[in-house]
Amino acid sequence: MKFKVSEDVDAPQDLVWRQFTDFSGFEDEARGRGARVTRVGNWTQAAEGVEWRGEVTVRGKARAIASRVTQMIPDELCVIESRIGGMECRHEMQFIPLSAEVTRVALVLELSANTLTARLLLQTMKLARGKVLQRLQGMIARQGNAVEAAYRRSQRS
Repeated sequence: MKFKVSEDVDAPQDLVWRQFTDFSGFEDEARGRGARVTRVGNWTQAAEGVEWRGEVTVRGKARAIASRVTQMIPDELCVIESRIGGMECRHEMQFIPLSAEVTRVALVLELSANTLTARLLLQTMKLARGKVLQRLQGMIARQGNAVEAAYRRSQRS
């Protein structure tokens, strides 16, 4: 199953890239939703090959999480592949400059199931596709708004 959303951010590509690949915000958001996530090797800079491990409760059961940045082209592309229980996830972010001060962030989330439980979860997500897309769009818009605010502050100083 594939979900695609995009957002135009009023900030230069390099700034948008830096903010969207600063994964501490994603980690904090995941922790706020009850996930337990830790960086493997205590890395401080996002780079190809960095990993996370942890667990999250899905439908009342704790599921293991393993994520890894599998592809990173600075200012252009970041791909994170994850396994959550019996589900494989591929999270791709592309950063496309529309002008010197506007960047389009295109997010593609691909999910596939390896177990019956994961297949049932995917089936539920198919039924709620509109709501899932709405949540992804909201997430990318919130992050884009934060980048725009930071860019405006830097322009004033």
